[in-house]
Amino acid sequence: MQALRNIKIGVFISLVNILIQGVSVLVQNLIANNLGIVKFGSFGILQSDYTIFCALADFGMATLILAFFGKRATNGTLFTNVLQLRLFMTALTAIAMVVFAFTVRRGSDIFEGELVLALGLLLQHAFFDWYFICGNFWKKLLISKVLHTLSYCTVMGIALWVLKLDSIPLIALAMVIAALPAFGFGVGQAFTFKIFRIGLHTVKFFKLMFKSACPYALSSIASFAYLPVGLYTVAHFTTPEFLGAYNFSHKLVILASSLMVHFISSSLITLHQTDTRVLHLRDQAVFTLFIVAVTTPFWLFPQYTLRIVFFAAPWTPDVLETSCYCLRILACSLILQATRMGMISTLLKEKRTWLYGTMITIGGVINIAVCIGGASLLKAPYIPMLTLSGDLCLSLFLLAYFVKNRRFRW
Repeated sequence: MQALRNIKIGVFISLVNILIQGVSVLVQNLIANNLGIVKFGSFGILQSDYTIFCALADFGMATLILAFFGKRATNGTLFTNVLQLRLFMTALTAIAMVVFAFTVRRGSDIFEGELVLALGLLLQHAFFDWYFICGNFWKKLLISKVLHTLSYCTVMGIALWVLKLDSIPLIALAMVIAALPAFGFGVGQAFTFKIFRIGLHTVKFFKLMFKSACPYALSSIASFAYLPVGLYTVAHFTTPEFLGAYNFSHKLVILASSLMVHFISSSLITLHQTDTRVLHLRDQAVFTLFIVAVTTPFWLFPQYTLRIVFFAAPWTPDVLETSCYCLRILACSLILQATRMGMISTLLKEKRTWLYGTMITIGGVINIAVCIGGASLLKAPYIPMLTLSGDLCLSLFLLAYFVKNRRFRW
């Protein structure tokens, strides 16, 4: 059963990434404790900015490489060209982030942090993940994640637990330093001096990839018009206290959402092994029920979930109540994502990327319009519900397309 194969591969990739994600949650506890609720909300904005620039640096290339080349991307001239492209995009985006910091964030309490994380773009611990996944180098991927986990624990533990850092720029710098060992491991496994040989073939490859990656980049960047928009909307239209409370639930749902991406990758891997154009409803149902079961604590026990995950946070009754309310609502996004996972994977496998990119962009535009328009008219508690409008629209778009083309079977 394809759904079970997707879950098996997706669980492995997710578990590998949970190593660092789990430690990241522990670090977020210490950061929240050191910064306090209000400054922790600002730190959430900084991390969201960084994530968006990471997506710009990727520009949909990781998905494109996985869907188009697979294992071939790890050998020969193709590998050299791919690595050259990744390095070029990362450097270009780091410069763009510096410009953004000076033009948009200058004067804010996260300005210096933006500059520090611009450097972090060049030293991402996950920079070589595409190489490990495309080549099915699962042991190397595991080593990379374990190495980063150990480094992250050590550096952030010293910075936050021993030195008690309560400065956003210094905490950002500690994060950059913590990424160095895993980045160095990736360099040792997937670096070649051939990347400095730039010829006419390299230029042609860049042009081809940019042209092919546009729909992937469009869908990747447009995805930030969904859940993250809620964070920026809250920051603009509500109080710093509400932002701080919202940031806890937002981080938890974003963590779960990021793990969903690995299931899309696993689905792509299994879809490449079959020629069927039919999407089975039983696979959709099994995966959706799997996600519902995993996320049950978000609805039934949000208070305990938040207290357990963010055990060191300086909770107050009002902050905890607000965060629980937001978590219950935002968690609905995970179910909507689960229902469309198979449809997204199928479109990507069939290279109908422009169609998917158009759908997700329209849904994102609707989400931004609803969030900004609704937040200007309604009170703060309604913003989490407004954030789900894009998710709902995208799921309906995909469902309508597959029903119209009679692509569903039991």
